[in-house]
Amino acid sequence: MTDKKVIAVIFGGRSVEHDVSILTGLQFIEALDPTLYEGLPVYVDPLGQWWTGDALRKRSNYPVSHETQLTQLTLDLAATAVDQPRFITQKKGLLGEKTEYVPFDLMVPAIHGSNGEDGTLQGLLEFAGIPFAGCRSLGAAATMNKQFAKSVARQRGLNVLPELTVSKPEKGAFLDPETLSDQLREALGKNTFPVIAKPSNLGSSVGVSKADDIDGLVAALMAIFRLDSSAIIEPFVANLVEYNVATRRNADLAVETSAIERPLSKTEVLDFENKYLAGGTPGGPKLDTGPSEGMASLNRVLNPDELSDEQESIIRQTSVAVFEALSLAGSVRIDFLCDSETGELWFNEANTIPGSFAYFLWEAANPGVNFLQLTNDMINEGFRLSADRLGSTDAASGGATIFA
Repeated sequence: MTDKKVIAVIFGGRSVEHDVSILTGLQFIEALDPTLYEGLPVYVDPLGQWWTGDALRKRSNYPVSHETQLTQLTLDLAATAVDQPRFITQKKGLLGEKTEYVPFDLMVPAIHGSNGEDGTLQGLLEFAGIPFAGCRSLGAAATMNKQFAKSVARQRGLNVLPELTVSKPEKGAFLDPETLSDQLREALGKNTFPVIAKPSNLGSSVGVSKADDIDGLVAALMAIFRLDSSAIIEPFVANLVEYNVATRRNADLAVETSAIERPLSKTEVLDFENKYLAGGTPGGPKLDTGPSEGMASLNRVLNPDELSDEQESIIRQTSVAVFEALSLAGSVRIDFLCDSETGELWFNEANTIPGSFAYFLWEAANPGVNFLQLTNDMINEGFRLSADRLGSTDAASGGATIFA
């Protein structure tokens, strides 16, 4: 009998960021305190099926063979009735299939992007009364939609770029370049191009591209609409550099920020390839190393010395304001755009499940927080937020009884 809590870390998923999510999930499991926790890998394949098994722990096993190495799981949505979160699995025996249960104490969502970072998974867990780490469904959904997150930041007086949101045309319809040009001028002003086009609801810089004219923009939008139902168009920032900072609520419940990073890109736009495949080793991140790989292998400058005290203050104060305004939790990375010549900064987006949970930014903070401590704090926060969510659900206690 063990007193260790079982932490189910769920990763993969039906998302274009499926592969990156695998790295993030395994890194979290590797960083758990073995004296306190037992990690349970839960892999969601591209079809949406849930699996577990020791084969999932080794990165070089991916893609894994479901039939021979893994056990299929179903989440028990009646967890509150038995007072124990658990999965259901069917095991073959001499008398046919037998129902067995795989209990756990808390779930850590590590699925990037759609169907994991957008509030859908969090809503399912809240509905079932299952404790989980990270943002609740409200914060996850609010940050996943870039236009909504920017509108909240704008209402708080924070500096954001103007944008035009374009919806995917109905089936059989096409984008009209003339209409699009008029909308751009109205939203962004006369000097429209170049612009940046990106999906409204994806992360990891997937689908982000620069367009220098209307034809290039239409092509970029059509590529985005294969991934998302809407796109955001923003002015391209001249002399562009990007800065990121992780933000969380510490054990004293105060919001704090990490070290600041400046990602290094070989191109004008920090896209998925630069973000995940340019650092570390040729061909991408190694598959059989510790948690230093993955997003942490990206070429970057930590605590860049070109930032003035005023700029650093803007980044940190804006990050805290966004974290609080959008009701965030866990380890959230807040991203900024900057014109390196003028020094002007704009809030870009918030990532509620950043690559590697942004642990490397916390390790470089002052004071530093190692990955083991970060995972422990996220788990404790998850238990606290889950316990605080609801009061009594009995109809009588709310004076709402209809049926005796």
